[in-house]
Amino acid sequence: MIKLSQVIIISFALATPLPALSLEIPAGGEYDHRIRFIDYNPADVVKLVGHYGYSTHIQFSKGEKVNQIAMGDPNAWAVRTEENHIFIKPTGDNATTNMTVITTLRVYNFDLSAHWSKRKSQSHDMYFQINFNYPEHEKKLSQQRLTHEKATLEVKKIKTGLDKMSNPKNWNYWSKGGQEITPIKAYDDGRFTYLTFGDGKEMPAIYSVDSTGKEHLVNTNIDPNQNNTIIVHKVASKLILRKGSAVACIFNKSLSSKGVANDTGTTSPVITRKIKGLGQ
Repeated sequence: MIKLSQVIIISFALATPLPALSLEIPAGGEYDHRIRFIDYNPADVVKLVGHYGYSTHIQFSKGEKVNQIAMGDPNAWAVRTEENHIFIKPTGDNATTNMTVITTLRVYNFDLSAHWSKRKSQSHDMYFQINFNYPEHEKKLSQQRLTHEKATLEVKKIKTGLDKMSNPKNWNYWSKGGQEITPIKAYDDGRFTYLTFGDGKEMPAIYSVDSTGKEHLVNTNIDPNQNNTIIVHKVASKLILRKGSAVACIFNKSLSSKGVANDTGTTSPVITRKIKGLGQ
């Protein structure tokens, strides 16, 4: 006689769901169902149906390399590897087994079975090739590309901002003295002064003048983008240019009290004042 407690235990066991044992079946391709595709998931077991007399090509991601293959029954299948490719075909009478593939990047699990094809290579479950897709990897790459594009755009914005900062702000410069060493163009960007000389002209030494009238040699360098332009590492009200016995003075008529050019009047880089002996 079955007791009530036994009935309850049996009923509970029947009502408790068992873990699902489902296999992931690669989907047939758009052009030929024998070329199959499947998304990689490390938690999935992939079903592979082999056919006696036919081989199946398994293709992993580019750059991935097969390191090791473990077969439940190593005599049931013939296996050959090449970089990220596996070529496999059933050979044993009972080819039902499993296969684990370890690559340089991932681990794959397969459930293998095989049979003779009634319709040769037209069988609905024929696997000529299995191609793995990697949506998570592609998503990561897409995020990396987006991050790179954002960083590139940010760098471009910064560069544009710096370029704007270095654009001429003050063109209101006048000259007096020897024409052979007088620049053909002079301006400053609020930080540095730029003196451009005619082609073939020798460039002079450049001095600033302090409040006592004493001259001081200033730091300069040649503009890497314009080899006929000297960049003076300051903005001053007056610069003295000397080359041998030749002397010229360059006057900044729009120097503000903070040493930054005024943004009004003739200081615009678009509307400039034509000055004696100094073009723009």
